[in-house]
Amino acid sequence: MLPKKEKNIAVFLAPLVLGNMLNPLNSTMLSTAILTILAAFGQTQEAIALLIIPLYFASAIGQPLMGRLCDVFSPVAINLFGFLLILLSGIIGECAQNFDSLIVSRVLLGLGSSAAYPSSITLIRKRYRENATEVPGIVLSIIAIAGQVSLVFGPFLGGILSDNFGWKGVFFINIPLALIGLAFSFFEMKNAGDVTQQEKKRFSKIIQDIDLIGFIAFSIFLLSFLVTILYPTNLYRKIPITILLLIVLIYVERKHPRPFIDVKILGLNFFLNTTFLRQIGINFIIYLVLYGFPQWLEQSKNIRPANVGFIMLPFSLMAMILSVLVSKSKKYLLLLSIGALCIAISSVGIYTLDSSSPTYLIIIITTTIGAAMGILTIANQATLYSEAPDDSIGVCFGLYRTVGYIGAILSGTALKFQFKAGATDKGLHALALMALLACLLVFLFLIPLYFKRKNKVQYQ
Repeated sequence: MLPKKEKNIAVFLAPLVLGNMLNPLNSTMLSTAILTILAAFGQTQEAIALLIIPLYFASAIGQPLMGRLCDVFSPVAINLFGFLLILLSGIIGECAQNFDSLIVSRVLLGLGSSAAYPSSITLIRKRYRENATEVPGIVLSIIAIAGQVSLVFGPFLGGILSDNFGWKGVFFINIPLALIGLAFSFFEMKNAGDVTQQEKKRFSKIIQDIDLIGFIAFSIFLLSFLVTILYPTNLYRKIPITILLLIVLIYVERKHPRPFIDVKILGLNFFLNTTFLRQIGINFIIYLVLYGFPQWLEQSKNIRPANVGFIMLPFSLMAMILSVLVSKSKKYLLLLSIGALCIAISSVGIYTLDSSSPTYLIIIITTTIGAAMGILTIANQATLYSEAPDDSIGVCFGLYRTVGYIGAILSGTALKFQFKAGATDKGLHALALMALLACLLVFLFLIPLYFKRKNKVQYQ
């Protein structure tokens, strides 16, 4: 139960919940509007990646950046700044006259929505620490469930908006949502004041605290990695350059007292590293389904976007329901195994689908995948919590979200190549094989936990 004296808790949580909903909401909304956008600007299927990847590239660098800015400055200010970027992204997307403007919009959206999670956790922690009370479990649960809820209604809402208002609807919706978030944020700041009072610092000290050099090194490395996988030509040049940039990043971050990307933590715990690798595979599969299936349904089966949203709704609902049902279970290894097995079976099922397959069979397969995703997401996160050192929980969860975005980026790249000639049955079958391969990798990175189970009670 929430403390009775907290009369304004709803106002306090409102912008935090809304902010945490916008990234997954925009991910899934876009999935049912992609083909409409490509047609509007005369783009080929290969341009799909240019709508998907910029959001996750910006999120991958924005998540740790916004977290660091919350520590250096004010989490209230960073939360407001995030909503302003989201508002700007909505305006640019709504008024876009060319395809490049949409890419800019997605980048701003990724940066803006990245402010939500770190600012939320910082604000909640400081609010209850000032009152010398424990953070109620329901408060953290509300923040966590916000993303799941938006994931559920994203495809449905995206289908309705694009069907009735065209592709601009999925960009315009961010404008009123951002304005609501700003209003709640200003109201809370006016009544409660900023929860942090940062002392004035010299510019050089701020740069050191942010680790600007680490931020630049990570951004350049990630950009080089993206260029290499998106445009696989002259690999004899690109691969060595990317490896060199990775080495530079590791060297720079090992020297910094508070690195932007804490690479040291990756060398401390083998089981922690396998948890990160599993998350890349899990997110790769999630976004293959979220983006690949709607395109195939629209293009190969000629289903309207609004109806595609209805077909994808059981997938998202099952993911949310299963994540809630298994959230209290401690049998992480069993859950991860069951989830991976369900994905493997579903991938084989996807391979058997074609444009003449009945809709009920598609719903059964996607619902099974949704159930598996709900299980895998919760179980892998719980495993991370068990493996992370007590003094590095925040760093580990920041890296966890970053590697998750890398999985989303890889899925966007896969879609670029497999759907370049259209969302055909052949392309869908290729994606099914990729999902099966990713599933096998998840199983591979589960093997260390099987050996560890004999000595650690939490893996059952």
